[in-house]
Amino acid sequence: MGRKTRKPAKNAADNDEQISDLEVLLEIGGMGAGHASTALSAVLQEKVDVEVPRLHVKPPHLFPAVYEKHESAVVAVFMQLRSDADCDIMLIFEAEEAKKISALMTGGVEVDPEMERSAIQELGSIMIGSFLNAMADFTDTELVPTPPQLILDGFDAVIDELLVKQALHSDVTAIFDARFKRSGSCAEGYLILFPGEKLRTLIADRGRKWLSSNFRKGHTDQFISSVAQQPTQVYQPRFA
Repeated sequence: MGRKTRKPAKNAADNDEQISDLEVLLEIGGMGAGHASTALSAVLQEKVDVEVPRLHVKPPHLFPAVYEKHESAVVAVFMQLRSDADCDIMLIFEAEEAKKISALMTGGVEVDPEMERSAIQELGSIMIGSFLNAMADFTDTELVPTPPQLILDGFDAVIDELLVKQALHSDVTAIFDARFKRSGSCAEGYLILFPGEKLRTLIADRGRKWLSSNFRKGHTDQFISSVAQQPTQVYQPRFA
């Protein structure tokens, strides 16, 4: 019999040399997307699907080359962790996609610019909070974020300021493509994580256990069940 060829992993990420670590990040991404779907569906009282179909892992200074947006106008929601498990997280949309996000959050109702920005900030807060909850579940650590900041500027201006800090604190950037679907509408953005050394260590330590078959079978099933049964936080609906 001929030698069997191994099929590519579903949702394969860019760097095959780090496949174990990437599997862990993809698992966290799936959990975060599940949390966000549940929370947004509860807020909007309608089914919302959140997907993270692709993951890129790069050194921070190489991140801008992934998307080559440069002077494109973007809208970003930025949050940090307050604990010593350092992590900066940004959800970023190009301007046209941001309008789709506002429409998704308001049910297509036309709103003034201030309400539009508020809708984007609320979705960003839910999405980022959902990923932090997934990481907290996975690492068994309390992760408390700062309030969300809304940033409107050119892509390079938004990213460059963040990269100055990351040059000193992080050597890894995890970039998830993010897709939001509601009633036939779809908007896309990027969720960018800059995990600090302590958080990376926590994820790596738990990841080694998760990658063992016994831990994966028992603990991951528990996470999936939890995502399916409970919203991650209680949000008061502001947009119908």
